[in-house]
Amino acid sequence: MLLLLLSACVGGTTNSHPYAGELEEEEYYDEEVPFDFKMPTSLPFEAEETFIRKMGIDESEETSPDRYVLIAGFQGNDSEEEHLIVGVQNEGEVEDTQGLTEEQVTLSDGKEAQYFYDESSQVLLWDEADLTYQVSVSTGDEYSVEELIDVADSFETY
Repeated sequence: MLLLLLSACVGGTTNSHPYAGELEEEEYYDEEVPFDFKMPTSLPFEAEETFIRKMGIDESEETSPDRYVLIAGFQGNDSEEEHLIVGVQNEGEVEDTQGLTEEQVTLSDGKEAQYFYDESSQVLLWDEADLTYQVSVSTGDEYSVEELIDVADSFETY
């Protein structure tokens, strides 16, 4: 009986994130991430593929040498209609939102976020634990701001 109880306790400590292990399989995965980050656990579609666009020190000339960026993508069955990009970074500017309409929104935990949009893109942006998170979609995808907030509300430690 004690063995079963211990097994149940140990089993509860494993990473239960629904995408656990998927990013690590990507070519660009960096095991030396300098911070703990979160990823969404819920999307407005069923993810068929998870991929990394960029992961590591941002080497562009305009940024701090300490800026670390993770850009991951989630794609559904219809690659033109179902995809979403998640960005996490420790400092510096995020995706260019110039020219986009901006609204202040509130996540379920009370955090303030900025929602940027136009006819070709949507970006939800917020800060948490010294990191900046963004969820973005582009032409072909159109989700309500409530759906993007639901995605942001679902972020859990990866």
